[in-house]
Amino acid sequence: MERSKSQAVYRFLPEMWISEKDEDTGRAVSARIKNWNYIRMPGIYENFIQNEIKRQIKLFGDRGGDINSFDITPGINSFLIVEPACNEGIPDIIGEMSPLVFYCSSCGKVFDKRSASSIDKYTWKCPECGKYAVKQLQMIYACECGYAQPIKIPYVPGIKDFKFRPNESQYKMFYKSGNSEKTAEFVQMCPTCNSRLVPDNANSGRNYKPFTLRVINLVDHKSGEFYEKGLEAQKTIVARWFGKLSSEDYNAILDNIELAFSDAFRSDAKRQQAEEQARGLIAAGFIPESKFAEVVNNILGNTSGGNSIERYVAACDDMFSKKKSDSEMAYNEWLNNFSFKLMQYNTIKYAKRIIPLEDCIQRQLEMEFIDDPDDIHRLNEKMGIVNMQVSCDIQIVNCTYGYSRRVADPKNSNNKNCRLKLNAYDRTKDGTANLVYGAKLDTEGIMFEVSQKKIIEWLYQNNIILAEQLPDMDDELAIKKWFSEYVHSDVISMFGDIDENEVITKNVFALLHSMSHAFIKAAGELSGLSGNSLTEMIIVETASIFIYAQTSQGIPLGALSGMAESNYAFFLKKALDESKNCVFDPICTERDDTACSACLIIPEISCNHFNAELGRKYLYSIEGVSTPTIGFWEM
Repeated sequence: MERSKSQAVYRFLPEMWISEKDEDTGRAVSARIKNWNYIRMPGIYENFIQNEIKRQIKLFGDRGGDINSFDITPGINSFLIVEPACNEGIPDIIGEMSPLVFYCSSCGKVFDKRSASSIDKYTWKCPECGKYAVKQLQMIYACECGYAQPIKIPYVPGIKDFKFRPNESQYKMFYKSGNSEKTAEFVQMCPTCNSRLVPDNANSGRNYKPFTLRVINLVDHKSGEFYEKGLEAQKTIVARWFGKLSSEDYNAILDNIELAFSDAFRSDAKRQQAEEQARGLIAAGFIPESKFAEVVNNILGNTSGGNSIERYVAACDDMFSKKKSDSEMAYNEWLNNFSFKLMQYNTIKYAKRIIPLEDCIQRQLEMEFIDDPDDIHRLNEKMGIVNMQVSCDIQIVNCTYGYSRRVADPKNSNNKNCRLKLNAYDRTKDGTANLVYGAKLDTEGIMFEVSQKKIIEWLYQNNIILAEQLPDMDDELAIKKWFSEYVHSDVISMFGDIDENEVITKNVFALLHSMSHAFIKAAGELSGLSGNSLTEMIIVETASIFIYAQTSQGIPLGALSGMAESNYAFFLKKALDESKNCVFDPICTERDDTACSACLIIPEISCNHFNAELGRKYLYSIEGVSTPTIGFWEM
């Protein structure tokens, strides 16, 4: 059966068991994926993606997980991002039938095969009763240490004739012993960590938790080349966010990257040139020698412009001098993460083709869907949206770098024999890097920029922050800096809840995540896309949400852009109304997280964070909830 590349990244990964129905016979069989026929993914900036993979792996280790399969040393190319080769006549994904244990659903006869290659049409005919009622026993053993094996017939000395009757027990086989019938359990001890294992359905999501990143690709090669210049480039990106660098000057740097980083624009080189000019003026008799220092400083002052990044680097260091002085290593790690998120924000914000809010409003006025533009502006203000735009021609790189079994978060592990392991995929042929399985997707989406000022006010009104923690609320730069200091996005992982001691980050992310799911739910119904066709990207540094189509059918149809242009006002009202009430109330409101599949929970394939940190309580006041007490959409 043919599958898209995007589906392969989620559903057909190495060491995963899958279940498929044979189109000819209608018979369901399971298989274990062995590997891909792959090529190196072209047109991406691998360092940009590798840094985020390493950060996520480190977070997994910090939460108590086993990450010994990975090398996350900074500056080391320890991952190779690949995609299906798509060579005609050659399978892209290689698997083999597994398990190799079969039973007759009529008489219960159990038998096995030595290899997948020995399975043929006669396998499905029972060797005992002769009926074509044979089924594959689709069960496996899986352990948190990473061990996984297909089920096998239990070993009982002298016994070869077993029966399996799933209606009586899924975890036992039966055999004759004299005149009585005895049972043989499927229980097995893990050979790696000695944990007690019982079988589970082969294709159960519990047995394979893929760790997948969705990263916006820097398709603009200038931005990619600039980012790969390292720490100075990262500081320049941060300086731009804080208004120390205009878009015009930034674009000028991108137009001549090598010159911007060349010695010609370094302070020591410029001072040397200025001193030579001053000595020339002295030698020519134009100035006295006593004016040497003054003239040098004047020359430096007149030539401090240009495309040099040095002053922007200095501006960044000056803004965060305390952070840098406390720990330069921690400061550099923070810059790495912060600039990574800003680069993705900039790619969405300044996409090659956008449809701004005003164009959407004008379109709805022309179609007479709204009477007054202020209706939309009032809704945006109520919901804390300071900007909405449709961003087109965005390229997303979906890549899976590892997997765990049974649970996804080390803190949710109850296995006393081992730590939850993050398993790596095969290494490259030269053994230098782990494979990362990926696919690119060209898509469109809607970007919502939420008011950082209103978020801070919401935190204060809910007593999450104190008055002395408030920034100057009339100073946009102070508000941005407050977010960079108090909202720690480096503790937000793809696999578990945020620690309770990170109370500000936890509430800010939970608010944005809940808003995102409310938008996805409403957009899915109005755009005509299925529930698992939309997904999200949340950039807490800029308080931004980007929802986009993650399947190819959504792009040519213009599903999201069409909805925003013609139905944006109704979309906002729908998101507001349907997140306020849930069909499962009062049961849903009595849950600690005040979220369920009827209101905010979406399919895991659509959520980057396994539906963690969600709740209608962040959007509306819910009786009985201690905090927050005031919903963001009620302010």
